[in-house]
Amino acid sequence: MEISLPLSGTTTTVPDSTGLSVQRLVTSFNAATPWQLRLPASGVFGLTGPSGGGKSTLLAALAGQRRCRGKISFANTAWQRGRRALSTHRRALSLGFQDSRLFAGQSVADNLALARRYSRRPLPGEECDQLLTAFGIAPLLHQPVELLSGGEAQRVALLRQLFHNAPLQLFDEPLSAVDRNQVLRHLLPTLRDFWARHPTLVIWTSHDFDEIQLLAQQCLWMASADLSAPLSLAEAARLLDFGTLGESCHSRIEARVESLHHGLLSLDLGGVPLFGDRVAGHYRKGETATFLLQAGDISLSLEEPGPSSILNCLPVTLAGKQNLADGRIRLQLTAAGQMLYADISRLSYERLQLRRGKGYFAQFKAGSLLGL
Repeated sequence: MEISLPLSGTTTTVPDSTGLSVQRLVTSFNAATPWQLRLPASGVFGLTGPSGGGKSTLLAALAGQRRCRGKISFANTAWQRGRRALSTHRRALSLGFQDSRLFAGQSVADNLALARRYSRRPLPGEECDQLLTAFGIAPLLHQPVELLSGGEAQRVALLRQLFHNAPLQLFDEPLSAVDRNQVLRHLLPTLRDFWARHPTLVIWTSHDFDEIQLLAQQCLWMASADLSAPLSLAEAARLLDFGTLGESCHSRIEARVESLHHGLLSLDLGGVPLFGDRVAGHYRKGETATFLLQAGDISLSLEEPGPSSILNCLPVTLAGKQNLADGRIRLQLTAAGQMLYADISRLSYERLQLRRGKGYFAQFKAGSLLGL
């Protein structure tokens, strides 16, 4: 089936497709490498790569804010054909920036009210109140936006985008100024819950791969104007080279939910029980929970430890190692078909006489599981 639609005074037909389709999209930045991209109507996709690679240019082109040529369509609507294009306000999208771009001369409440007023998919008032609490914005509602800190402004701008609830949501480093612990422990679980309730196509641009690992199912990689997409998170991680990430190295792990009592989440990873506390998300038995585990939070033992206040003890196999510049050693461990990274000192590595292919026990606290 084909659908006829107006485009800048013309009639254009696009193939019946509910998702995003980009064909031979060219800007002055990527003249030698036209962009091709096809994504479904809903799902969260990370966008990352080296600085200056073209990520922001791609978002601006999709939003109609960058001169380009090629074809863009979304939800059976042609947004661009050749050089003819719909204006930004006629595209069913929202675009969030690193510098927040709140409406000056207005309060936080005014900015959020405008987003709800012009939303094609307005949220119930009760859900808006819950988001205000989760983002810590309720005490700031009557404050002029000029008086907000950088992190507060970014949280308000992101919340404004959620209130607008567009079918396609584009984000360009939206949480770079927000406290990282708050991002990992509270904001990302809230976002994940929100998009699970409101299916939407999201492209989340960030240099912080932890954000992408917690939010996204797949990743778009942009380097030197060359777009590779979509990749699995494991493929994108290999491009980033975990051996060079220093203290920020986290493993992405998925486990089945067993129960949630008094803030302690019980999980199952290949038949081994795990526990996570300080849980911010909402979980049901049988569903999959995704979380991060920092390489420095894992300790290794040759034998299964006895009773301990450290709740998590996971049988692992040593798959490889990398020597880090500061003298530590980064171990690659496998458990239930998933890869974990653990950082230990060279002295510990030599004392334990660790060998590739051998089995060990990895211990970590329940509070080390981030993003729940």
